[in-house]
Amino acid sequence: MLMKVTILIAISFLFINVSVTSDTYIGKWEIKGGSIIEIYEHENVFYGKIHKRTKNPQSNLNGLDNKNPIKELQKRPLINMIILDQLKYEDGVLSGGTIYNADSGKTYTVKVWIDPDNTNVCYIRAYKSFLFKTFEAYRVIE
Repeated sequence: MLMKVTILIAISFLFINVSVTSDTYIGKWEIKGGSIIEIYEHENVFYGKIHKRTKNPQSNLNGLDNKNPIKELQKRPLINMIILDQLKYEDGVLSGGTIYNADSGKTYTVKVWIDPDNTNVCYIRAYKSFLFKTFEAYRVIE
């Protein structure tokens, strides 16, 4: 019996991915279209802010948060605005927070994870009830 337990524990360690740690998320990530999000950590909570906008934005052409439902926030600049908020790292994934879509002014539940086979690829999945949309982002190597 002890031998079976030891073998099961040894096998389970083979499937644990140690290549994706909380520090793996920190950095700049480019989304299709050219926008760049900078993910950072503050007191064990992760955030993402807009570092660069796409060259051809769909909305907010003046670079301000025009679509925000809170009128007082509509004049804030998009650059450096936090769009990933209150994410926690657990089991290789960032979750439990929200993502703000400046193109629509809407906020969604979000989950972010990194491809364990290629830590330069990150997935950002925004949820609204059972519907979701997933974006691929690529690490910006400076």
